[in-house]
Amino acid sequence: MTDLSIYSQEFTIGSFDTDWHGNAKLTSICNYLQEIAGNHVDMIGQGMEDLNQNNHAWVLSRMKIKIIRPAKWKENIRIETFPTGIKSLFGARDFRIFDTENNIIALASSCWLVVDSKSHRPLRPHEIVKNMPIGNFPEVFAKDLEKLAPLSQEAELIEEIKIHYSDIDINHHVNNVKYLKWLIDAFPHETLTEKPISELEINFLHELKLDEQIQIYQELDDENHMNCKIISCTTGKENCRARIKFNQINY
Repeated sequence: MTDLSIYSQEFTIGSFDTDWHGNAKLTSICNYLQEIAGNHVDMIGQGMEDLNQNNHAWVLSRMKIKIIRPAKWKENIRIETFPTGIKSLFGARDFRIFDTENNIIALASSCWLVVDSKSHRPLRPHEIVKNMPIGNFPEVFAKDLEKLAPLSQEAELIEEIKIHYSDIDINHHVNNVKYLKWLIDAFPHETLTEKPISELEINFLHELKLDEQIQIYQELDDENHMNCKIISCTTGKENCRARIKFNQINY
């Protein structure tokens, strides 16, 4: 009998998914995580089309990813994902990424809201998550994902961007990986090439839609992490905030 509490899928790192060092982009890894999470809930009958029948939808609210070592161009990787139960109003899901020698090269955790697709209000996930097969797998991080602290008034405005058609996904709002792309691209290329990102934690707060104008802010904290946020110039809302840790070793 198939164990529905865990799902595994293999990916090959293509040239379009790598940076100029031949390392897998963090955004590409997050695309894989989104894909495998969707495939798993489809398999257990709790995917987008299943929830749509009751005007419900999964919405990613929080994510943390830790890169132990970057996957390389042409490398084959395997990603495992498994739900870990209910955390307050969230359905939680973890990920482990392996190389071909079964070494863990990255870990990730995520929190998902169930929302009413008409009102966009969050719903209690218990009726859905209670039927989700939960295995006896250790969670990948010791602490639950929390709401990140807001940036101060002194945070620096780095960039303004207009949202285009290619930023929009099947739900008619900006795909969550686009937020990551904008935040990462706002850094100088010297920073990204000399000190690659080793850990990223992000909160998605409000959705963004086509033709909105956004601003990206950055602020270095006492632990030498870069805190970031995206604000919509159109609505005035804060759409996401993130904390990024850089590796001091050049791969």
